[in-house]
Amino acid sequence: MKSGLTVSVIAAELLKVRKRWLAYLLLFVLIAGAAIQIWLGGYVAWRTEAEVEPENLRLALRTFVLPWSLASLLDSGQFWGSFIVGVLTASMVATEYGWGTVRQALIRGQTRSQYLTVKLLGITILSSAILLTALAVGIAFSLIATVIAGEAVTLDVPDGPSAPELVLMILRAGYAIIPYGMLAFCLTVVGRSTALGVAGTLLYLIGESILLGILHGLGGVAPTIQSFVLGHNASAVLSANVIGAENYNSAAFRNNPLAADLPDPAVGALVLAAYSAVFLFVAYRVFMRRDLGTDGGGG
Repeated sequence: MKSGLTVSVIAAELLKVRKRWLAYLLLFVLIAGAAIQIWLGGYVAWRTEAEVEPENLRLALRTFVLPWSLASLLDSGQFWGSFIVGVLTASMVATEYGWGTVRQALIRGQTRSQYLTVKLLGITILSSAILLTALAVGIAFSLIATVIAGEAVTLDVPDGPSAPELVLMILRAGYAIIPYGMLAFCLTVVGRSTALGVAGTLLYLIGESILLGILHGLGGVAPTIQSFVLGHNASAVLSANVIGAENYNSAAFRNNPLAADLPDPAVGALVLAAYSAVFLFVAYRVFMRRDLGTDGGGG
């Protein structure tokens, strides 16, 4: 496929979803989550603890004050962003089956691999735009809350990140979302169903959190099992984002990603890449062999 045609096909792919309500709804959900975390889990908790439990002041403070709030926002954003990307992915892939347009797209000159690749690129671009917009709003909330609390707005704190390291923190969180997006992509391509992609991703996230919570306090073979679990390695990557050694409030249903309890971030990144490759391989393999004589699918 020529590059000019590729760009036009991707643009057409984005045009299909630009006017649909789902992308805007998912963005609203992420922004609402950031607001709850910064204002309720952070600022309001800080004001409340000042009168009730002074020992928890620093925990709440690190949740909404920059730059510590970045670790909190990215941790929660990675967890819930994984589900949001899963919903968006399932919708963008399965809708084509519901419309009966998959076969038509292939007849117009796209190969099967090109069709899936364009679909994947469209999902990546739109997901990135939604996640980065929500993060920007969350940072704005944190900046406002920091000023209201009378705290200094600075990166010059113990173990504080430099400007380039801030970019790396965002990239790590985004990278840890990829395998969950690939899981939703794989489930939806295989099942041709939005419901399967969404429910499968959500159930995996919940089941994984429960499993890791159980394994966290066990000995024996528990650490070995953990090393193969997707979420444990995602936490390993995110542990490089932690500023200092203290905890913070997070909307993610898991323990804060402290490096002492996790594999090396580089090892975690390799495991995430392996999961993503497997999900991608299965999706392409199934789609390349599927009979598309009738391309209607599930809802």
